[in-house]
Amino acid sequence: MVWRAEDPQGCEAKKVVWEVAPFLRGRGLDLGSGMFKILPHVISVDNGHHEAFGHNINPDVKIETAEKLDVFGSQSMDFIFSSHLLEHIENYKAALHEWWRLIKQGGYLVLYLPHADFYPHVGSEGANPDHKHDFLPADIIAAMQDVPGGWDLLECQERNGEMEYSMLLVFQKVQGKVRLTSHQKPRPEKTALVCRFGAFGDLLQASSVFAGLKKQGFHVTLMTSRPGSDVVTHDPNIDAFMLLDKDQVPNADLQNFWKHQGKKYDRFVNLSESVEGTWLALPGRTQHSWSPLVRHRHLNFNYLEFQHQLAEVPHEPQVKFFATLEEKAWARKQREKMGDYVILWSLAGSSVHKTWAGLDSILAALMLEFPGVHVVLCGGPEAALLEAGWEKEPRVHLTCGKWSIRQTFSFIEQADMIVGPETGVLNAAANEPMPKLVFLSHSTNENLTRDWVNTVALQSAGTKCKGRGNDEAPACHVLQYGWDNCTKDEETGTAQCQKDIPTQEVWAQIASRIDVALMKAA
Repeated sequence: MVWRAEDPQGCEAKKVVWEVAPFLRGRGLDLGSGMFKILPHVISVDNGHHEAFGHNINPDVKIETAEKLDVFGSQSMDFIFSSHLLEHIENYKAALHEWWRLIKQGGYLVLYLPHADFYPHVGSEGANPDHKHDFLPADIIAAMQDVPGGWDLLECQERNGEMEYSMLLVFQKVQGKVRLTSHQKPRPEKTALVCRFGAFGDLLQASSVFAGLKKQGFHVTLMTSRPGSDVVTHDPNIDAFMLLDKDQVPNADLQNFWKHQGKKYDRFVNLSESVEGTWLALPGRTQHSWSPLVRHRHLNFNYLEFQHQLAEVPHEPQVKFFATLEEKAWARKQREKMGDYVILWSLAGSSVHKTWAGLDSILAALMLEFPGVHVVLCGGPEAALLEAGWEKEPRVHLTCGKWSIRQTFSFIEQADMIVGPETGVLNAAANEPMPKLVFLSHSTNENLTRDWVNTVALQSAGTKCKGRGNDEAPACHVLQYGWDNCTKDEETGTAQCQKDIPTQEVWAQIASRIDVALMKAA
């Protein structure tokens, strides 16, 4: 028996918070939460029973009994978490049925309970006098055989270390009457957990790390969040996903969460702030206060090479977007509607400085000089404003906010040229063979595009702005969140460094590559 009367009692959920956190994504309940709910975003539910013992119980929702939760709709929850509650309920099978009713398809029932082999039995010395049952894992599994619909048992842990005397079971709701036991699957021989939260470009860069780890024989799990995860969903070098919502684990607790999860793998690769915060200065950090020249001297390092170093894989750039067969077929159909030469132009990225000012003049010149050229303008819904004025030109295809990010990336292989600022689209095309023209802003060629295939990186010269001072450095090396630390050109509404990339140079680069392609075709 592991339980000891002299050990600290209460708040059992804290003992498994970092173990169960990946299952507590979305909207869900902490049933019998007591004084502390498991995580801040969870809805705490309690009947205030412990107020009789002098505890301050103030749940988000107060109920009479956990066996009747009709205040919540059927299949309205992504998860139900319960710690040391079920053993207090006389009709525990009815409670399980009620809890199961609330869970959506694909959602989780997470149960943390005293283990009958590790805790005093009902009625014996030291046992909680309010306990109605002694449970073994087999008892809970047997009770779950009667709930409607199917489930998969993902976790079935006997936890008797570090003052634990419990068991943890995690059931996932699946279609049909299936009863699966994924927890019994053998552990892969070599495992790696890669943590990378970020935008589309960040996840695409990390695809090179996944490929490197896979080449070394690792089973790769990616810890990330949406929407960034969308662009690596079908990456064959990722074997499993651990998806988290924004702030699902509070920032102050991330180190503890990473430490707990990382120790379960043979290699933990934490790419958090591997670019931002390391090679791009964050406002409020010491690097941000350095002079532009000092920042350039110390932060001018290749992003991808550093990520490979963190992962302990050779620096062999393998950035790749993997489209499905259906997505590839869709992209080919789109291309069939277009001309002999197609340019995919990414209009804007995730920050204010990732928009080039001379788009309209280049489009006009292309329409006049090259009758067979079509241009696909792409970006999110907010970039649709940049398409204004081209609605009636059939050779300019307006897809901002219409094509999904995966559709846009799937179209890359169909394009003859890719143009745009430092965006996910350009990162996705990094190792593709077609010519690429990139408008750099807060990064240099050394930082970002040094190892890209068939790429010309344009960076303004002579720019005077908040981040680059009096033309002291070729890039600010600052992560920009708005105009506070970035100089806006009032005439064009774009960042000064983007305004200063000459239209004539952009035209020369684009036109020369079209001329070469047309000569080859002739």
